[in-house]
Amino acid sequence: MGRWLWVLVGLACAQRIVSRTQIEVQGYSVEKVGLPQSPAPAGKGRFAFIEYWAQGKPKPGYYLECLNLDYYTQWSQPIELPELGQGKPIRLIGLKDALVVLSYDADPLTKGAVQEVARWYDLKGQPLYPKWTPLSAYDRPAPTAQSRVALSPDSTYLLWHAFTTDKKGAVERAWYALYSSSGRKLASQTDWNASGPILAAQPDNRMNFWSLEAPPGSPKRLVYYDTKARTARSWELNRDSVLYAPWLLVTPKAIYVGGLVPDAKNLPHEEGQVGAWLVGRLPLPLSDTSRIYWGRASLPAEWGSFYKEPTSFTCAWAGLHTDTALYAVWEDRRMRSGTHLAYDLWTARWSLNDTAPALLWSYRIEKRQKEPSPEAVSFLRGLNETFLVLTLLTERTGKGALRAYLLNHETGEAVTKDLAENTAGDLLILPGRAAYLGPREVVCLAFARPGKNGYQIYHLRF
Repeated sequence: MGRWLWVLVGLACAQRIVSRTQIEVQGYSVEKVGLPQSPAPAGKGRFAFIEYWAQGKPKPGYYLECLNLDYYTQWSQPIELPELGQGKPIRLIGLKDALVVLSYDADPLTKGAVQEVARWYDLKGQPLYPKWTPLSAYDRPAPTAQSRVALSPDSTYLLWHAFTTDKKGAVERAWYALYSSSGRKLASQTDWNASGPILAAQPDNRMNFWSLEAPPGSPKRLVYYDTKARTARSWELNRDSVLYAPWLLVTPKAIYVGGLVPDAKNLPHEEGQVGAWLVGRLPLPLSDTSRIYWGRASLPAEWGSFYKEPTSFTCAWAGLHTDTALYAVWEDRRMRSGTHLAYDLWTARWSLNDTAPALLWSYRIEKRQKEPSPEAVSFLRGLNETFLVLTLLTERTGKGALRAYLLNHETGEAVTKDLAENTAGDLLILPGRAAYLGPREVVCLAFARPGKNGYQIYHLRF
């Protein structure tokens, strides 16, 4: 393998590509082994990702590599994948002081069953356990279960959860397991009594977790689970209309939920007609009288003229800017004939106080992205003192550019800046394979230009 590094200079300090390195591989096809794999933060100024080495190591195979921001290897650890993990995506998760590699293995107790397994490493690359350990909490593994993982706001805890449904959409079985960054299982249930399909779930910083659930025929719910007492408390989310595409954000001071709802000016949506945003804030700590404070705002009236066919908007990211405002970024994303499409972005900034959230401003970005890889569409994000920066690729080939939209926190006004030209068609950046090292720092992987068997690493600062 050879490496070439270009440091790009001459760009404005606030939003720029700090550096870019080209990785050329030999002896295998990048696509065949599914590379590059998902990167993750690995301590201050470092990131890690899964690499495959055909030569240059003691033996061919997968390795967990940790690099600094000058692309120098800090440590390298071989990964012996389980037999059932071969050929499947390898997920890497960065916790506050650990890295977790996720794969699949046969369940030793149930013939033909597959379970999710994990290897835990400290930030020096040392395994915390001698072998792969089960991550799932199945007592009877179900191949059809839909599973997800999520981190606490401080990245100290990892929540794994899964469920199966019957033909009517009701939950048949649900499971969860909560882990510390040391890999210790803190709580689990193989008979979790979820009221409906789990739309989202996230642990807090106190070893408990929150979930959004959709009971069939009933309003959606926000549910709080106390893992020690094994008790639950819920709040109905539907106000005076149905709530589409709900989202959840857990923070130390409040829980935020939101979604799309019908309004006087309706836009076509795959789940119905929508015309307004709904954002709710549940202050913490909880009391006997805790309730959700709701804020509602109509979508700009002129947006209705842009959409004639059903859209598929979901909340792609929600986050706080200090403790006084919240950002929610929506994306119209779908798959058609094997191609992944990502059209418009909606960005909305909400003020936060002791009562209901209030919309400050909104902005629409037209993208029109179309790629075979689901991780090649979408966008990169960054927050600095003045702007929310959303960065996307305008075209895969032709006269495209890696374009940054700088949205002013106070006014919502936008300016654009092209960080790099894409006339050679070599900038297939994968926003879905990015390591966010902080609000202003991201490391992103990309496929090399067409005809080249390799990939690239970009370091961007916002």
